[in-house]
Amino acid sequence: MAHASHTLVLRLAGAVAASAGFGLIAAAAWPQASLWLAIGLGFLFGTSFIGGTGYRIIIAAMTGKRTAAPASWSGATAGAALFALLLWGIVRVSGGDGSPVLLGFGVGINIAYLLAKTACVSAGCCHAVPEKRLPVDLRAVEIAGTLLTLAAAAALAPVNMRLAAAVATGGHLLVRLMSRWTRGRWSWGWPPLRQPGAEIAPLVIMVIVCLAPF
Repeated sequence: MAHASHTLVLRLAGAVAASAGFGLIAAAAWPQASLWLAIGLGFLFGTSFIGGTGYRIIIAAMTGKRTAAPASWSGATAGAALFALLLWGIVRVSGGDGSPVLLGFGVGINIAYLLAKTACVSAGCCHAVPEKRLPVDLRAVEIAGTLLTLAAAAALAPVNMRLAAAVATGGHLLVRLMSRWTRGRWSWGWPPLRQPGAEIAPLVIMVIVCLAPF
């Protein structure tokens, strides 16, 4: 029980830290940026993330079907990405620079994934032995890749925020694709929001938006 509680705490900490990171970075997209704005944006990001995590549960509850409804990282990422894209669109339509929103998403989703994978190591779950054998634990590779992605984004952010956002989101996309391939669960996620790989299409769109000249 204590072990399960520790894992839950790590995952919740990841969601909270990701929301805080998103809110603090994304708030810079508004001239009147404030701590309260950051908190509000973080709350909305967290809501979309948690809502996406449990979308299967929500559907099962609404339809009354007695089907398996496990938490979904794909759904969490897709929900957060779609929210960030919507928020970016609102900022752009209003004449502002949506780069902080894009970077906030990239940083936030990597923070959440880092702590989620740390929780996986603690719990011994998430297919530690992949179908395609690796010389090291797959989860360790995912953690290392996420740390490198965050470091690269942090180094680029002061120079080019859009490029940093593309690196943050693109790095997470590569980590996810690598993870799926090694576990024999390859999926490109098209059509969009299809399982498995519901997060792939939103992440690809996010990277395109980050690199597009608009």
